[in-house]
Parts: sequence; C-alpha cells; structure tokens
Amino acid sequence: MQKFQRGRVDLWTREKIDSLSTAEVRQLQANALRLSETEIAALCDEVLGTRPRGRVAAKA
Repeated sequence: MQKFQRGRVDLWTREKIDSLSTAEVRQLQANALRLSETEIAALCDEVLGTRPRGRVAAKA
C-alpha cells in the first residue's frame, strides 16, 4: 500500500510565501490554482490580504 503524497504543499509555508514580493505571491497563487493546489492558493490569499493595496499618494 502506497501512502498519499502531499505534493507541493509541504514546500510552501506562510513564512516562506510572506518573504516573496507581491508579484511573486500572485504568480505562485495563479500557479497553485492551475495545479489544483488549493492549500497553497489559500496561503497566498492570506498573505496578499495582509499587504497594502495600491500606491501611497505623493505629498503635494
């Protein structure tokens, strides 16, 4: 009897994903969704949710 493999999930921790740039996290999330790695995609979503959106407005 063969054990089930967890695949790529074990390679990606929240801390490791958090160390990536926003563009890299978005790409990882897209790849995870394409490969049906929902746990990794969910971690990416959590990390992206904690990051600020948009650019900071310049002072006049």
